Amino acid sequence: MSMSNANFPMDAEGRTYHVGVKRGELANRILTVGDPARAIILSRSLDGVNLENTASKAIPSNLFSFASHRGFLTITGLYKGVPVSIVAIGMGVSMMDFFVRECRAVVDGPMIIIRLGSCGSLSDATVGDICVPSGSYLVQRNVNHFADDVSAVDVAMPYHLSKVFTADEEIAKTLVKNMSLQLGSDHVWSGINATADSFYSSQGRQDENFVDDNQELFTELVRHEPRTMTLEMETFVLFHLAKTSTGAPLIRSGSSGANGEETLRKNSIRAGACMMVFAQRKSNAFIAKEDVIRVEPIAGKAAFDSLIEVSLGGVDALHPNGGSVWERALSAIGAI
Repeated sequence: MSMSNANFPMDAEGRTYHVGVKRGELANRILTVGDPARAIILSRSLDGVNLENTASKAIPSNLFSFASHRGFLTITGLYKGVPVSIVAIGMGVSMMDFFVRECRAVVDGPMIIIRLGSCGSLSDATVGDICVPSGSYLVQRNVNHFADDVSAVDVAMPYHLSKVFTADEEIAKTLVKNMSLQLGSDHVWSGINATADSFYSSQGRQDENFVDDNQELFTELVRHEPRTMTLEMETFVLFHLAKTSTGAPLIRSGSSGANGEETLRKNSIRAGACMMVFAQRKSNAFIAKEDVIRVEPIAGKAAFDSLIEVSLGGVDALHPNGGSVWERALSAIGAI
């Protein structure tokens, strides 16, 4: 694979370096997950899927799919007649950064991105419940704290905690509503998420093989933000990049044009998130496989419903249907 442009690598087809997508393969509305298997399960809810002729672990043949050499899986089709994409990104803040930036570069017009993932609960939410955060902050291991020559500031701060970046308010409210309709309001929680830069030390897990100085981390998180509800590894970056997104796409034009200041102030990405509680950190309980099988498709349906319910404006503002992987499906239902 030959790439050009070291600043933003793409190949001759216009495929991005990590996610591997190009123009016309990704819809303006995206549901992102971590696990590729979850993406395949959720794809069975898209329009036109023949479940009887589709193996349980196979991507339905009527949908577009692309697996990149960096572990990303993209599936695109229609949900209730609306173009949507599912993108599995793996785990961690770097993978979310690759995903958001590279997808933004190949999609025209505004975007909605909803993350459906898993989390640990620091609240009373139990395994199998759904948490919808109104905001998220970043928990980073302060590597200087563990150095040989440590300053007084570094000694006192083994972990850095950022400010809270908020979800799109309409998306968050829509997710709460639709999740409650599917699972019951007693199983849907709202609060603040903490995104950690690791699964172990920055989430307070104890490991005698390493010096992590995280025994009081949960207390510090709640002191920092009393509404702290969940711990995971991706959502903060999604909310942060949505907040800092510009009036894209700028990647191909190379400039923001005559109205540059106005363009740069306009956010082109709206973001929300919902997480299935896999780990109850207060009780140390972990979700059973049968509960994952039960909750995953139900939560996926609510997430898809939310994804298409929130308006992105008129069709003219979205990525062109012509030449896209969803053009034929829209034509078949008389939508274009």
